[in-house]
Amino acid sequence: MNNEYRITRDKFLSPIEARQLLKTCQEKALVDLAYGRSTWITRYMLVHIAFNTGLRVSEIADLQIGDLFLKGISDMYLIVRHGKGRGENGKKRDVYLDRDIIKHIREYIEFKKKVFDESIAPEAQFFASHSGRKFTTTGLYLSFKKALKAANIPDHYSIHSARHTYATILLAKTNNLRFVQKQLGHTSINMTALYADVLPELNQNLANSILK
Repeated sequence: MNNEYRITRDKFLSPIEARQLLKTCQEKALVDLAYGRSTWITRYMLVHIAFNTGLRVSEIADLQIGDLFLKGISDMYLIVRHGKGRGENGKKRDVYLDRDIIKHIREYIEFKKKVFDESIAPEAQFFASHSGRKFTTTGLYLSFKKALKAANIPDHYSIHSARHTYATILLAKTNNLRFVQKQLGHTSINMTALYADVLPELNQNLANSILK
């Protein structure tokens, strides 16, 4: 790891910006649904999964239907089969999911099957064209950028900013470095520790909690 690397404020969205982006995508997805279009329905799913899983864009592009385990009552997760790096973390990891993203993923899969008659076989790509072709990382990157523009969010952010946002918020909420490390697939906990500086929005609350 580069000792000079820092997770600076410009690398992640604030919770307010993230909610604004998701809200814009959801509103545009509802319009597309009414007109039988899929662009914003897919884009909303992309933005939501980027914010709620912390997956790298390559990991999102590689995601298949069979990598999603959502039928249980607990332990609902997805599998990243080819993560970044070497060793066990580089090969495979489980990423646990919250209720909101589970509900959205289920709805999206149902939409793919019933509305656009797309394959939901285990080997089918989660993000794919109507012909079944996998979206490229460049295509997903550009789609995220279009979402940012539509929501009037600064364009210095990228889809990788969603990963930084996820890590920053998750660590601030859980204070569990090991859990965040496993979710992100970091080989070194030192990399995860770069997210340990709390969100600016939390500073005052923490200061107010002293001696209380």
